[in-house]
Formats: sequence, C-alpha cells, structure tokens
Amino acid sequence: LDRNQLTSISKELGQLVNLEDFHLAHNQLTFVPKELNQLENLTWLDLTRNQLTSVPKEWGQLANLTLLRLDQNQLISVPKELGKLSNLTELYLTENQLTLVPKELGQLSNLVVLSFAENQLTSVPKELSQLANLTELYLHRNQLISVPKELGKLSNLLKFYLYQNQ
Repeated sequence: LDRNQLTSISKELGQLVNLEDFHLAHNQLTFVPKELNQLENLTWLDLTRNQLTSVPKEWGQLANLTLLRLDQNQLISVPKELGKLSNLTELYLTENQLTLVPKELGQLSNLVVLSFAENQLTSVPKELSQLANLTELYLHRNQLISVPKELGKLSNLLKFYLYQNQ
C-alpha cells in the first residue's frame, strides 16, 4: 500500500493474521489502529514518510516483528512497550521529533541496527549498552552533548554516527 496518499487504514486489517510484510510508506497517515497488534505473523512493518504523531503501545505484542521503520514522521515519543519486541533486528526512527529514547529499548537483545538520527535528543539511556548484537547505531543530527560511557561496551558496533550534535 506504499505511495497511495492514504489518510487512514481500517482496524479490520488487523484480522489479516497471516500477513508477514506490511508496507504503508509514503502516505498521509496520521494515525494507525492499535488492532494491528493482532498481526501475529508480521515480520516487516514499514510506515516511513507518513505524518504519524504516535505509535500504539499495543504494538509491543508483535512478537515476530524483525523490522520496524518509522522514519520521517512527526513522532514525539515511542512507547516503552516496543522494548518487548524480542525478535526485532532493525528499528528506524530517523527524522522525527523525538526528545527521549525509552530505556526499555535496551532489552532488544537481537537488535542489529538502531537509528535515532535527525531528532531532538539531548541524551540517550545507558541501557542501550545492553544491545550486544548492535552493529549500527545512528545518533547524528540531534542535540546530544554527551553519550553514556557504557556505550563503549558495544563490541560488535561497526558504524556509530554522532556528527552534527553539540
């Protein structure tokens, strides 16, 4: 459903329990129904380039999700419940209005890529140092003045972008 100028989607789409990939990028969505948490086989969810201001906390129940793209929206926060997505390997939150990273994201033990680039972060939690499998961490273009020394424990990190911060 990419690139269709959609302004809403029906909560009944949550009944597509065998759906594995759901692409809703490049639309005009301002809201997504919490009922998508019923998509128990969903592995990919892409909502890049919409106008979302929030994410339902119920999405923390999407146990099989491996990729979540929420880039280029208007998010001001993300729910701590996303820290329950134990199979998540990639989380993209680039170009939003985020000021806080929930410390619960440090529980995403399978995470390989985490992007909070181009937000309004002034700090990141030391709990991100628990992401032992992380190979890419993007924090550039924020308002950071420091990062926790504990991030030095991320021994698998190959890419760590911090440019254009304070």
